Amino acid sequence: MASSSWPRWQLTAPLAALSRPVRTSVRPAGGGPAAGPAAAAGATGAAGAAGAGSGAPGPSAARGGDGGGPVGTARPGAQHADGLPVLLGGARARQTDGTTCGSAVLVMLAATGDPALAQWLETGSLPAGEHPPEVPQEPVTGGAAARFAAAQRTVQAATSRRGLGPLPWPRALGTPPWTAARVARFPGVRYRVRPFDDASAQAPTLLGLVEAAIRRGQPVPLYVGGDVRGGLSHAVPRHVVLAVPPPRGAGLPGTLQLYEPAAGSVFAVRTADLLARTEPHPALGGWTHVVATLLPVPDR
Repeated sequence: MASSSWPRWQLTAPLAALSRPVRTSVRPAGGGPAAGPAAAAGATGAAGAAGAGSGAPGPSAARGGDGGGPVGTARPGAQHADGLPVLLGGARARQTDGTTCGSAVLVMLAATGDPALAQWLETGSLPAGEHPPEVPQEPVTGGAAARFAAAQRTVQAATSRRGLGPLPWPRALGTPPWTAARVARFPGVRYRVRPFDDASAQAPTLLGLVEAAIRRGQPVPLYVGGDVRGGLSHAVPRHVVLAVPPPRGAGLPGTLQLYEPAAGSVFAVRTADLLARTEPHPALGGWTHVVATLLPVPDR
């Protein structure tokens, strides 16, 4: 008799049905994907990060070295060893609380393709006439950490609106995939939720699509979590990480660079290590599985 797969059951397929891809605005960026502070392992700052083959750099990483809802922060007790610190204006780029992992990821995604947002996060200044939607209307006092936190709160407000039809999504439950797909902003693409079963025959193909996207310079959010072996609360998306473009010439085939916002670090992970997982992984915030992806599709 074939063994049952029920312990791996996850609640991701119904979530994909709630995703409605929308067109994202393409900010003027001098004709191509913009430079920004997306996580590129080995760089010393966002302004100097080198990007993928498309020319879009990726959050900067310095050299060296618990949410209560469906989407929260890293799993309690998660280990963050071996990640490269991600810096914004000299401050560690961490999510501001246990509900803003998705917001932090969406800010980093947008900043990868928007030089005005990247400049504001790094320096606090904006080009004349520019006001990215992630930047709050009111002035932000403090340094880079305060600006990143303010941008997260602004994005969280946007993803909470109309999260349940006409009703708001409870912010205490983090960022649902369907509103993340609506708010995700990168030039030339929009995002669509795809459920992910790391033990399925389709899993390598989906990871191949993620790898192809980051090699085009397009970051890809990944929702992660557990399964029903940890209880029903583990069988829903619990955390969000971001697959980011590698530094120019530094990406290895079959490898993803994952920005993990609870640690504020980037991890290099083999795609093979994300298949048929049974143990937690630090790049997933201490969770075990990738459970959904937000894949970019052409904005036509």
